[in-house]
Amino acid sequence: MLKKRIVKVAAATAAVAAFGLFNASSASAASSTCESWGGICYSGMVAANGNHEVCFSGTHKALSYWGRAELWDSDTSVMVGSFATNPTETKTRCVGGLYGDHYYERGTGGYFLGQVWN
Repeated sequence: MLKKRIVKVAAATAAVAAFGLFNASSASAASSTCESWGGICYSGMVAANGNHEVCFSGTHKALSYWGRAELWDSDTSVMVGSFATNPTETKTRCVGGLYGDHYYERGTGGYFLGQVWN
């Protein structure tokens, strides 16, 4: 039993390292969180909704940190939305006209908290 668990952990760690998704959180069909404690974070993947739209948000949990919330299309490796973030407000933006299947949020600036949803 322990040996199977070790193999599963090793496989998951290798997958995260291979895709460069450090600090990535798990995704549901509808939303995923991006949270960092000092570096860049990546959310899990979500698909565009029936209106071909994906929304994302971002703020910082520490007063001296600023950065950006970015929405990326992982199928084409293209950033499709971005805005500056700060610790005094939580900003939200929705991007329409999307036809891809896999979108994720990238948060920069440290102590970032954001969410991507369809």
